[in-house]
Amino acid sequence: MSMSASVDPHTQLRSLYMSLLTSQDHFDEFKRLLALYDVDPQNLDSEPAEATEIRERLNERIRAWTGGNFEGLSAQQLLQWRAIVVEERFNVALSPWKESNTY
Repeated sequence: MSMSASVDPHTQLRSLYMSLLTSQDHFDEFKRLLALYDVDPQNLDSEPAEATEIRERLNERIRAWTGGNFEGLSAQQLLQWRAIVVEERFNVALSPWKESNTY
């Protein structure tokens, strides 16, 4: 049986969240590797070799933090995490508190 069939994506995500929330070192390393991941969002089909290596390294680190049961982040997922963690961009348009964001 393959790993993808036996691992719940929600459980994987919760495990990653808990690792990042409970270990400053994990969060710092996660953010550092995300910052190194430089890919044009319009060209995800041709991910540069250096970016692929960074993504694979980050996925290996996440597996180490979460006990190995982690399929890995895709290029698209990495860009989403990068936007939130490194660039500190949040999709405010979807926020139920959007109106309260203005003072």
